[in-house]
Amino acid sequence: METSQQPPAGGDTSNATPGLVGVSCLLAIVIIVYGVRMYTRIRPVFKLGAPDYLVSAALVTISLGFGRPEYYLVPGTMVQIRKHLYALGFLGFWASSLARMSIGFMLLRFEASKTWRVVLKILIFTQLCLPISLDVIALIQCRPIRAMWEYVPDAVCWSLPRTQSYTYIYSAIGMLSDIVFAAIPIYFVWSLHRPVLERILISTLMALGLLAATAEACIIYHAYLWNPRESTIRDWMPLFWWYRVEEIGLIFAACTPFLKPLVERVLGRFGTSRFRFVTMELDSIQSSQVTKQEVVVMTGS
Repeated sequence: METSQQPPAGGDTSNATPGLVGVSCLLAIVIIVYGVRMYTRIRPVFKLGAPDYLVSAALVTISLGFGRPEYYLVPGTMVQIRKHLYALGFLGFWASSLARMSIGFMLLRFEASKTWRVVLKILIFTQLCLPISLDVIALIQCRPIRAMWEYVPDAVCWSLPRTQSYTYIYSAIGMLSDIVFAAIPIYFVWSLHRPVLERILISTLMALGLLAATAEACIIYHAYLWNPRESTIRDWMPLFWWYRVEEIGLIFAACTPFLKPLVERVLGRFGTSRFRFVTMELDSIQSSQVTKQEVVVMTGS
């Protein structure tokens, strides 16, 4: 793709800043939540996770000029940016799917009906297949493959409708999975005999997975406007950031259930009683029979 010969009206500016600020704030929160999860599970060992690698790749592409008009970028720099974006796509597909699979396996621990368990297993298997298929598509989308990041004469690439259709399918399946993964735990939690405050807390934490579903809707919208064959690097920025919001939202939803002990301790400092199972007095078979006899005597029948 050749650079424009005329400078853009807005000058040498970048549209990456608003997204960088917003996503960085979300990422900081997620890293804290992720750290709490790892601390409660395998303390005190520290491990790098998917967010660390993703944000590193994202920052590399932005530092090279991702988000700036192509008029101010030399062809060699644009090739580097496209290479980083291409590699980031492989990581991003797996980050989203592995986070959903983590939530799915966590939900399988609930005493759910056979139907719900089958639905969860289907969604988990689908999330395993999606990144594999998308990686294959990324490898065969253009011939030769280097046409994905640089201009190659006589290169053969998929048409725009075909490319967009796979984005729609991926986003729709992801949105459906996010809604199901957010709704199932809320249904399970409210069917348990737990304090109302605890049920509200857990439901709120798990419903954060809907952030990813919202991001998926925005991805579908921007994918409709985006033309990978004609759009400039600057035009890729909104789609790029919404993919990052989706990944961060999913990792956040996968880690939030492990915040319960911490939140419980914090609430305890403000005088709130600790979460406990609600005890219910149940009559035995003997006592129920005695009660029936008393009723018969009292009614005189």
